[in-house]
Amino acid sequence: MWSSLRNREKQIKGAWLMMGDFNAVVGVDDRMNGREVQDHETKDFRELLEDYSLTELPTVGKSYTWTNSHVFSRIDRAIVNDQWITSMPPVQAHVMESLFSDHSPICIEIEDYCDNKKRPFKFYNCMVDHPEFEKIIKENWYSQGRKMAALWQNLKNVKEALKRFNRTEYMNITGKIKASREQLKDIQRKMNHADIPGSLFEEERKILAQLEKWSMIEESIYKQKSRVQWLKEGDTNSAYFFATMKGRKMQNQITKLMDNKGCVLTKPKCIEEEITGFYKQLLGTAAQSIPAIHPGWIKNGPVLSREQQMQLVRPFTKEEVLQALKGIADMKAPGGDGFNSYFFKKYGILLVMK
Repeated sequence: MWSSLRNREKQIKGAWLMMGDFNAVVGVDDRMNGREVQDHETKDFRELLEDYSLTELPTVGKSYTWTNSHVFSRIDRAIVNDQWITSMPPVQAHVMESLFSDHSPICIEIEDYCDNKKRPFKFYNCMVDHPEFEKIIKENWYSQGRKMAALWQNLKNVKEALKRFNRTEYMNITGKIKASREQLKDIQRKMNHADIPGSLFEEERKILAQLEKWSMIEESIYKQKSRVQWLKEGDTNSAYFFATMKGRKMQNQITKLMDNKGCVLTKPKCIEEEITGFYKQLLGTAAQSIPAIHPGWIKNGPVLSREQQMQLVRPFTKEEVLQALKGIADMKAPGGDGFNSYFFKKYGILLVMK
């Protein structure tokens, strides 16, 4: 079967979905109550997925797709290739009730998913390279003082300014790249003639520079969204970053959810209410009082020396803050305000610490 699937994958061009009973497990969690999953059971399937960059669609519903009333296994799947991920809307596979069969049928619904939720602000590292970036920061960092309230207000001002800046400068980058390529093709067609105006060479140079600029920006944004850390920018990995970004989005989205009554929820409002209600029930209600610890237990236990106590309350220095910041990767530590460590490394830290 695995050889047949490999041959089929080579023959099909474009996006495709393969769904059904593979009669094989992929990991140790794919079987319950039976014999322990061995490496030779997963080897062929894993190699197929890795060699051809195949991905399993996220599922909703039952965790296992086959049972003999004692052993439960997950051997039915919906597999897609990377072109499916990049070109199709995000979908989930619904593992339905088995009824009279020992297998649970899998159902998917392919439809345009309309996500109208307001997106939170996210600082893109490529903004720092824009010649107007420093000016925007200075013009919007005007609250005086070193208290947290002033810092919060300044970051809020900068965030609103960068939102406007993003809409004017970085919207529809893919369209800008496509337009630049069309312009470049048109100029190069004109340059095939014998009499070539000198202005065409200068125009070609400018468009090439624009194309390179927008291509690098697109790659930087896709890399940041994909959270891939081990590849360097400039390696023209835009397609890989885009596929990874879409894969993360597909895994993180919840378009269907089954409640404790077995009903499948599809409306965003119902899904939100079900998740909120679940965690409210899980966490319970607020306690009216917190039991106190007997002071004698603390006194007779291990305690810090006076020197250790003073070390804990010692004011930190600017150098220690900078050293800690340098140890954070550029795309790490995004706060609730959308700014990551790269923003503070490049410019924001100078404003905060001055």
